[in-house]
Amino acid sequence: MWFIVVLKLSLILAISGCWLLIPVLGAESEPDQDLAHRIYRLLDALSSGRRLSSSSTFALLLAQFLIKQKLRYVAPTRYERQMYYHLLHRMEHIRESSELAQEKGIQQQILSNAFQRNVLLLPPSLKWGELDANGEYEQLAEIYPKVVNEGQLNRTMSDLCLLDIVELKPPNCKLVSGDCLELLTSVAPAYGYQRTHQVLLLYVLQHQVCAPHLSPPKVYELLARSHCDEVEREQNAIRSLGLPSSYRDLYLEQATICGLFGYNEFVNWRNVMEIGSWLEGHPLEEAAAANGDGEDKQHISDLALVFYVNALLLLH
Repeated sequence: MWFIVVLKLSLILAISGCWLLIPVLGAESEPDQDLAHRIYRLLDALSSGRRLSSSSTFALLLAQFLIKQKLRYVAPTRYERQMYYHLLHRMEHIRESSELAQEKGIQQQILSNAFQRNVLLLPPSLKWGELDANGEYEQLAEIYPKVVNEGQLNRTMSDLCLLDIVELKPPNCKLVSGDCLELLTSVAPAYGYQRTHQVLLLYVLQHQVCAPHLSPPKVYELLARSHCDEVEREQNAIRSLGLPSSYRDLYLEQATICGLFGYNEFVNWRNVMEIGSWLEGHPLEEAAAANGDGEDKQHISDLALVFYVNALLLLH
């Protein structure tokens, strides 16, 4: 009888996502467990709603992709394997059991393809000291509120380019729009979300099977370093301003997206703890109020999910 009770309890814990919150013999270090707890809390919040936004769906797809990429190239311990596969199962369950917001046109096409078809898995690694640590930021800080929204890329252009990228497939490895490649390689001044969208587009393109047919791998690395050098300069400017709540969504997006390339300047324990303090306190509501956008709180949570998963995979 006791065996049946234990079995039932195990099934309930597995389905609810709590199984890995119980200490496991031979489990990993406390920081790793803390990251897992943070991830599960975010997943619990996503599973409590019936409808997923396009932002949340994209975050889940990207987080699953990062885990699959790590499993492809790095042999996990028994504990890691259990955790990674359970996270994959939990994320898939959330996506399948939740209603997707009624996205139409471009958004629907993007979410049907992104990180699911014709993807290229690359070895993940944490990169130390590859960015310019001496980039001048004091003068940028003085004018940052005026220039933060400057740049060539807007949301419509970003979505069109992203759709162009995720629909690439052999043997016709060619971007439909020449503007997309031009946007990715542009050296025109860009700040804030304009810059982070460029970097995200570059990451998605680099992980398409068509990527080597468009440019040598070294080109993607050089472009990423160039963009993230500028992003780090922006982050230093934001920090010198006292990291006001109105910039925290942007700061997290910068850390999340440049962190995808493994730069330790973005993926580090300082950011893990700092971002965690935002999620546990009230700055999320303050940021949403400052930006006049009720969706900001969920957007920050979506970014945090990807950031924490990436940190779990790279900071081990």
